[in-house]
Amino acid sequence: MLSSCCISCAQPQIQNDFYWGLINKAEPQNNDDAEHSAQGFFEKALNSPNVYIRRAAADELAKMMYEGAVFSAATTEKIRREAEGSWAAAFEAVGAAPASGQVPDKEKALALLLSSPQDAVPNEAMVYTLRECINHEEAFFSEPESAAIEGHFAVSRSRYNEALFFFRVFQEDGKWPEQIPPLFIQYPVLINDLGRAFQYTSSGSEGIDLFLQWEKGLDGGLRFRLLFYAGRIARRRGLSAQGLFEQAQPLAPENKQADACIWYILDAELNVSSDETIRRLEQYIPLWRDGAYFDDILEKLSRELASKREWKNLIRVFTQIRDRGAAVSTARYAWIIGRAIEEGFLNDGEKQLAREAANVTTEEPASAFMHIAYEAGDTSLYYRSVSAAALNEPFLALAEGTPAVGKTVGKSSADSAAGRLEFLLGFFSNNVSEFALPYIKSMEKELIPDELRTLAEALGNAGMYAESMRLVSLYINRKDYKPDRRDMELFFPRPYRELAEKFASETNIDPALLYGLIRTESAFQSSVVSSAGAVGLTQLMPATAEETAGRIRRAGGPDYAASDNGGLDLNDPGVNIHIGAYYLNYLMGRFENTLLSLLAYNGGMNRIRRWSAANTMPPDLFLETIAFRETREYGRKVMAAAAVYRELYY
Repeated sequence: MLSSCCISCAQPQIQNDFYWGLINKAEPQNNDDAEHSAQGFFEKALNSPNVYIRRAAADELAKMMYEGAVFSAATTEKIRREAEGSWAAAFEAVGAAPASGQVPDKEKALALLLSSPQDAVPNEAMVYTLRECINHEEAFFSEPESAAIEGHFAVSRSRYNEALFFFRVFQEDGKWPEQIPPLFIQYPVLINDLGRAFQYTSSGSEGIDLFLQWEKGLDGGLRFRLLFYAGRIARRRGLSAQGLFEQAQPLAPENKQADACIWYILDAELNVSSDETIRRLEQYIPLWRDGAYFDDILEKLSRELASKREWKNLIRVFTQIRDRGAAVSTARYAWIIGRAIEEGFLNDGEKQLAREAANVTTEEPASAFMHIAYEAGDTSLYYRSVSAAALNEPFLALAEGTPAVGKTVGKSSADSAAGRLEFLLGFFSNNVSEFALPYIKSMEKELIPDELRTLAEALGNAGMYAESMRLVSLYINRKDYKPDRRDMELFFPRPYRELAEKFASETNIDPALLYGLIRTESAFQSSVVSSAGAVGLTQLMPATAEETAGRIRRAGGPDYAASDNGGLDLNDPGVNIHIGAYYLNYLMGRFENTLLSLLAYNGGMNRIRRWSAANTMPPDLFLETIAFRETREYGRKVMAAAAVYRELYY
């Protein structure tokens, strides 16, 4: 195994010790040579000139310490010196070494144990800290502190009944205190934890009553949390919560929290009436910070308005959201209005409103709305693609030559950035790419576009296409970045090209469409299985695959289900792509429309036939009225991806 870890000449030369340690940790060698054990390799990596390798090695050795490994005093000191993040906080709290006799620092320990991200499962550093504190003295933490720690850990693992059990230690004689306990003030994440415990357990209105009692006399962030979670509990119970979110919204300490309050207010109105939702939109749009945050609300509303052909209200909403940072929704509303005008669905009064909204004086303002959709900056690419086709404009506007890489996120120096990239590329040059993802994810907020692009290429070359595309998505839509052709090729790769083009040709399917389907369905992960049981690259349901395989066999093709072939193997890329392409061709023969065929591929043939029969709109507008968001979004994603593949390759 170790001999296979050669370093590619095309990537930076770097010491291998850390990466060999990962290999040995995953597949321990059968020898007693401590130097060549995982621990030995990681200890040598502590001397690397690359700071990121030293930190990663310290992290691995700290985990071994947690598991009971014993190190020399010199090694322990190196681990402590290089550790960062939660391990650095753990060592600060616990002291020099477990056997040193040093008293742990309770304040620092609680800061680590009760200040972690709300959804983060406690890691080894946190458990190590808790264990060492308790080992020092069983009653190191008070009863309320221990209960708070246990409750926080339980919530992070979604064990809400267990969390509520622990939090009830704060009750006195079965009653909660009239004022918020000091520990909740010191560690406000406990309010979130208790709120979620109430929200997801059958505790009735207990949490609402308690939080409204505690919020009296408070202000700022604490009061926001209490009102916000009281609203979430009320919403979960089916009670009116808008008033609670309205009180919380101006108290929100961060923009995202303020937007969350507005989202809940608008979402509740969607269940009342479209007129009331629009009235609330007009009230709150000036207050929202990130228009994209509300795309799902606006999409639900556009579906309802288009289904009911309420063109006046569609125009009314479009007027409100335009230039408010909701690029995808702006493109969607503009496209629907433009197409409705083309189809003659608007009366004269509605056309006049449309002209005023688009600020045009032409008799037929459809093209003006198409231009708005085209220029809106639709990151989903669907409305950009369909409006480009309607206007006969270029679809992809790509940078020529080397794109501008944008500014560095963070304050790291050029040398530090070089060491960071050298460390991350080392996973690929040492053939241990399967270990790279946690490290990439931990650093991705610091990485500039050029680094993300380089790593995306490395992931793609390693066959990790889903993660490669995810990294490209992190930089490709930044305001200061204009993608070039290579960026789009990374974002829309062509693995399995020989198979895809072969079976696209045999089944008379546009290869760009087939690639759009595979990318959307599986992100090129050949063994992925959905929660519904769909398998492989084209996400085939087993029953559909068996039926389609039978059609292929009866048409003179291979018998994929034959026992001498090992039975139907949907994880085999060739089998899966052939059956998926054949099935799509079958649907296109039934519907004679590409979009409807794709919708049937996702939503079921009978369901789409029934829905479309009850709808007199053309397929692209019918798409906007489908009740299931997953099916609506699926149609858009595949059509947009197909347009990109067509432009790039076909």
